[in-house]
Amino acid sequence: MASEGVFVHQFPLGPWDNFLYFIGDAATRTCAVVDPAWDARTILDEAARLDLRIEHILCTHSHFDHVDQVDPLLAEIDAQVHMLAEEVDFSGFTCENLVRHRPGDTLSIGSHAEITMMHTPGHTPGSVSYRLRDAIVTGDTLFVQGCGRCDFVGGDPEVMYRTLRRLLDELPLDTIIYPGHDYGPTPTSTLTMELDGNPYLAKPTLDSFVSHRMEGKTPGSALPRRPDWTPPGRS
Repeated sequence: MASEGVFVHQFPLGPWDNFLYFIGDAATRTCAVVDPAWDARTILDEAARLDLRIEHILCTHSHFDHVDQVDPLLAEIDAQVHMLAEEVDFSGFTCENLVRHRPGDTLSIGSHAEITMMHTPGHTPGSVSYRLRDAIVTGDTLFVQGCGRCDFVGGDPEVMYRTLRRLLDELPLDTIIYPGHDYGPTPTSTLTMELDGNPYLAKPTLDSFVSHRMEGKTPGSALPRRPDWTPPGRS
């Protein structure tokens, strides 16, 4: 996506079908990378290929498959790392140049890109989605025809239900959805398309949503720290 000097570049990386993103300003070629995981050299090579300079690292949440390359990137570049304070406190996440944020904080990149931090808990207590003028990067909150799992430590299906309803209430229906994983039939979507095809958004009540989301799951499961396990959200 590119509009009015702002670009969003999506690219897949890793064995869990992650989507990473560069969000930035076309004029200055400065950007933020969202959820750096799996291989720092691939991320840096992709930025070089596109002639981009990474000045910020945005973390939607603290799970391994979204932050494990923060430190390797910081060994190569000087960048600020952004995470909601609630997620920092929940997870104990630490790194150099860490900036703790509150919901509603904004980040400007170059002259055109402004990102608003929208608290979207449910997958984890401090999950955040990064909102642009006509798009939102949703991490493991909202997928194409899916949503994030709520059975891991810190997950809460009732909170997730309220988060998803709030997204529908507060965002225009033509908002472009950029998910954290490639789990759907298309790499991106819109809220309108999700209302038509996402089974989690079709649940009319809290009880029906919780029953569907938690079917076969054990609340409070631990997220493994190695990539030899079914990724979050896939089932």
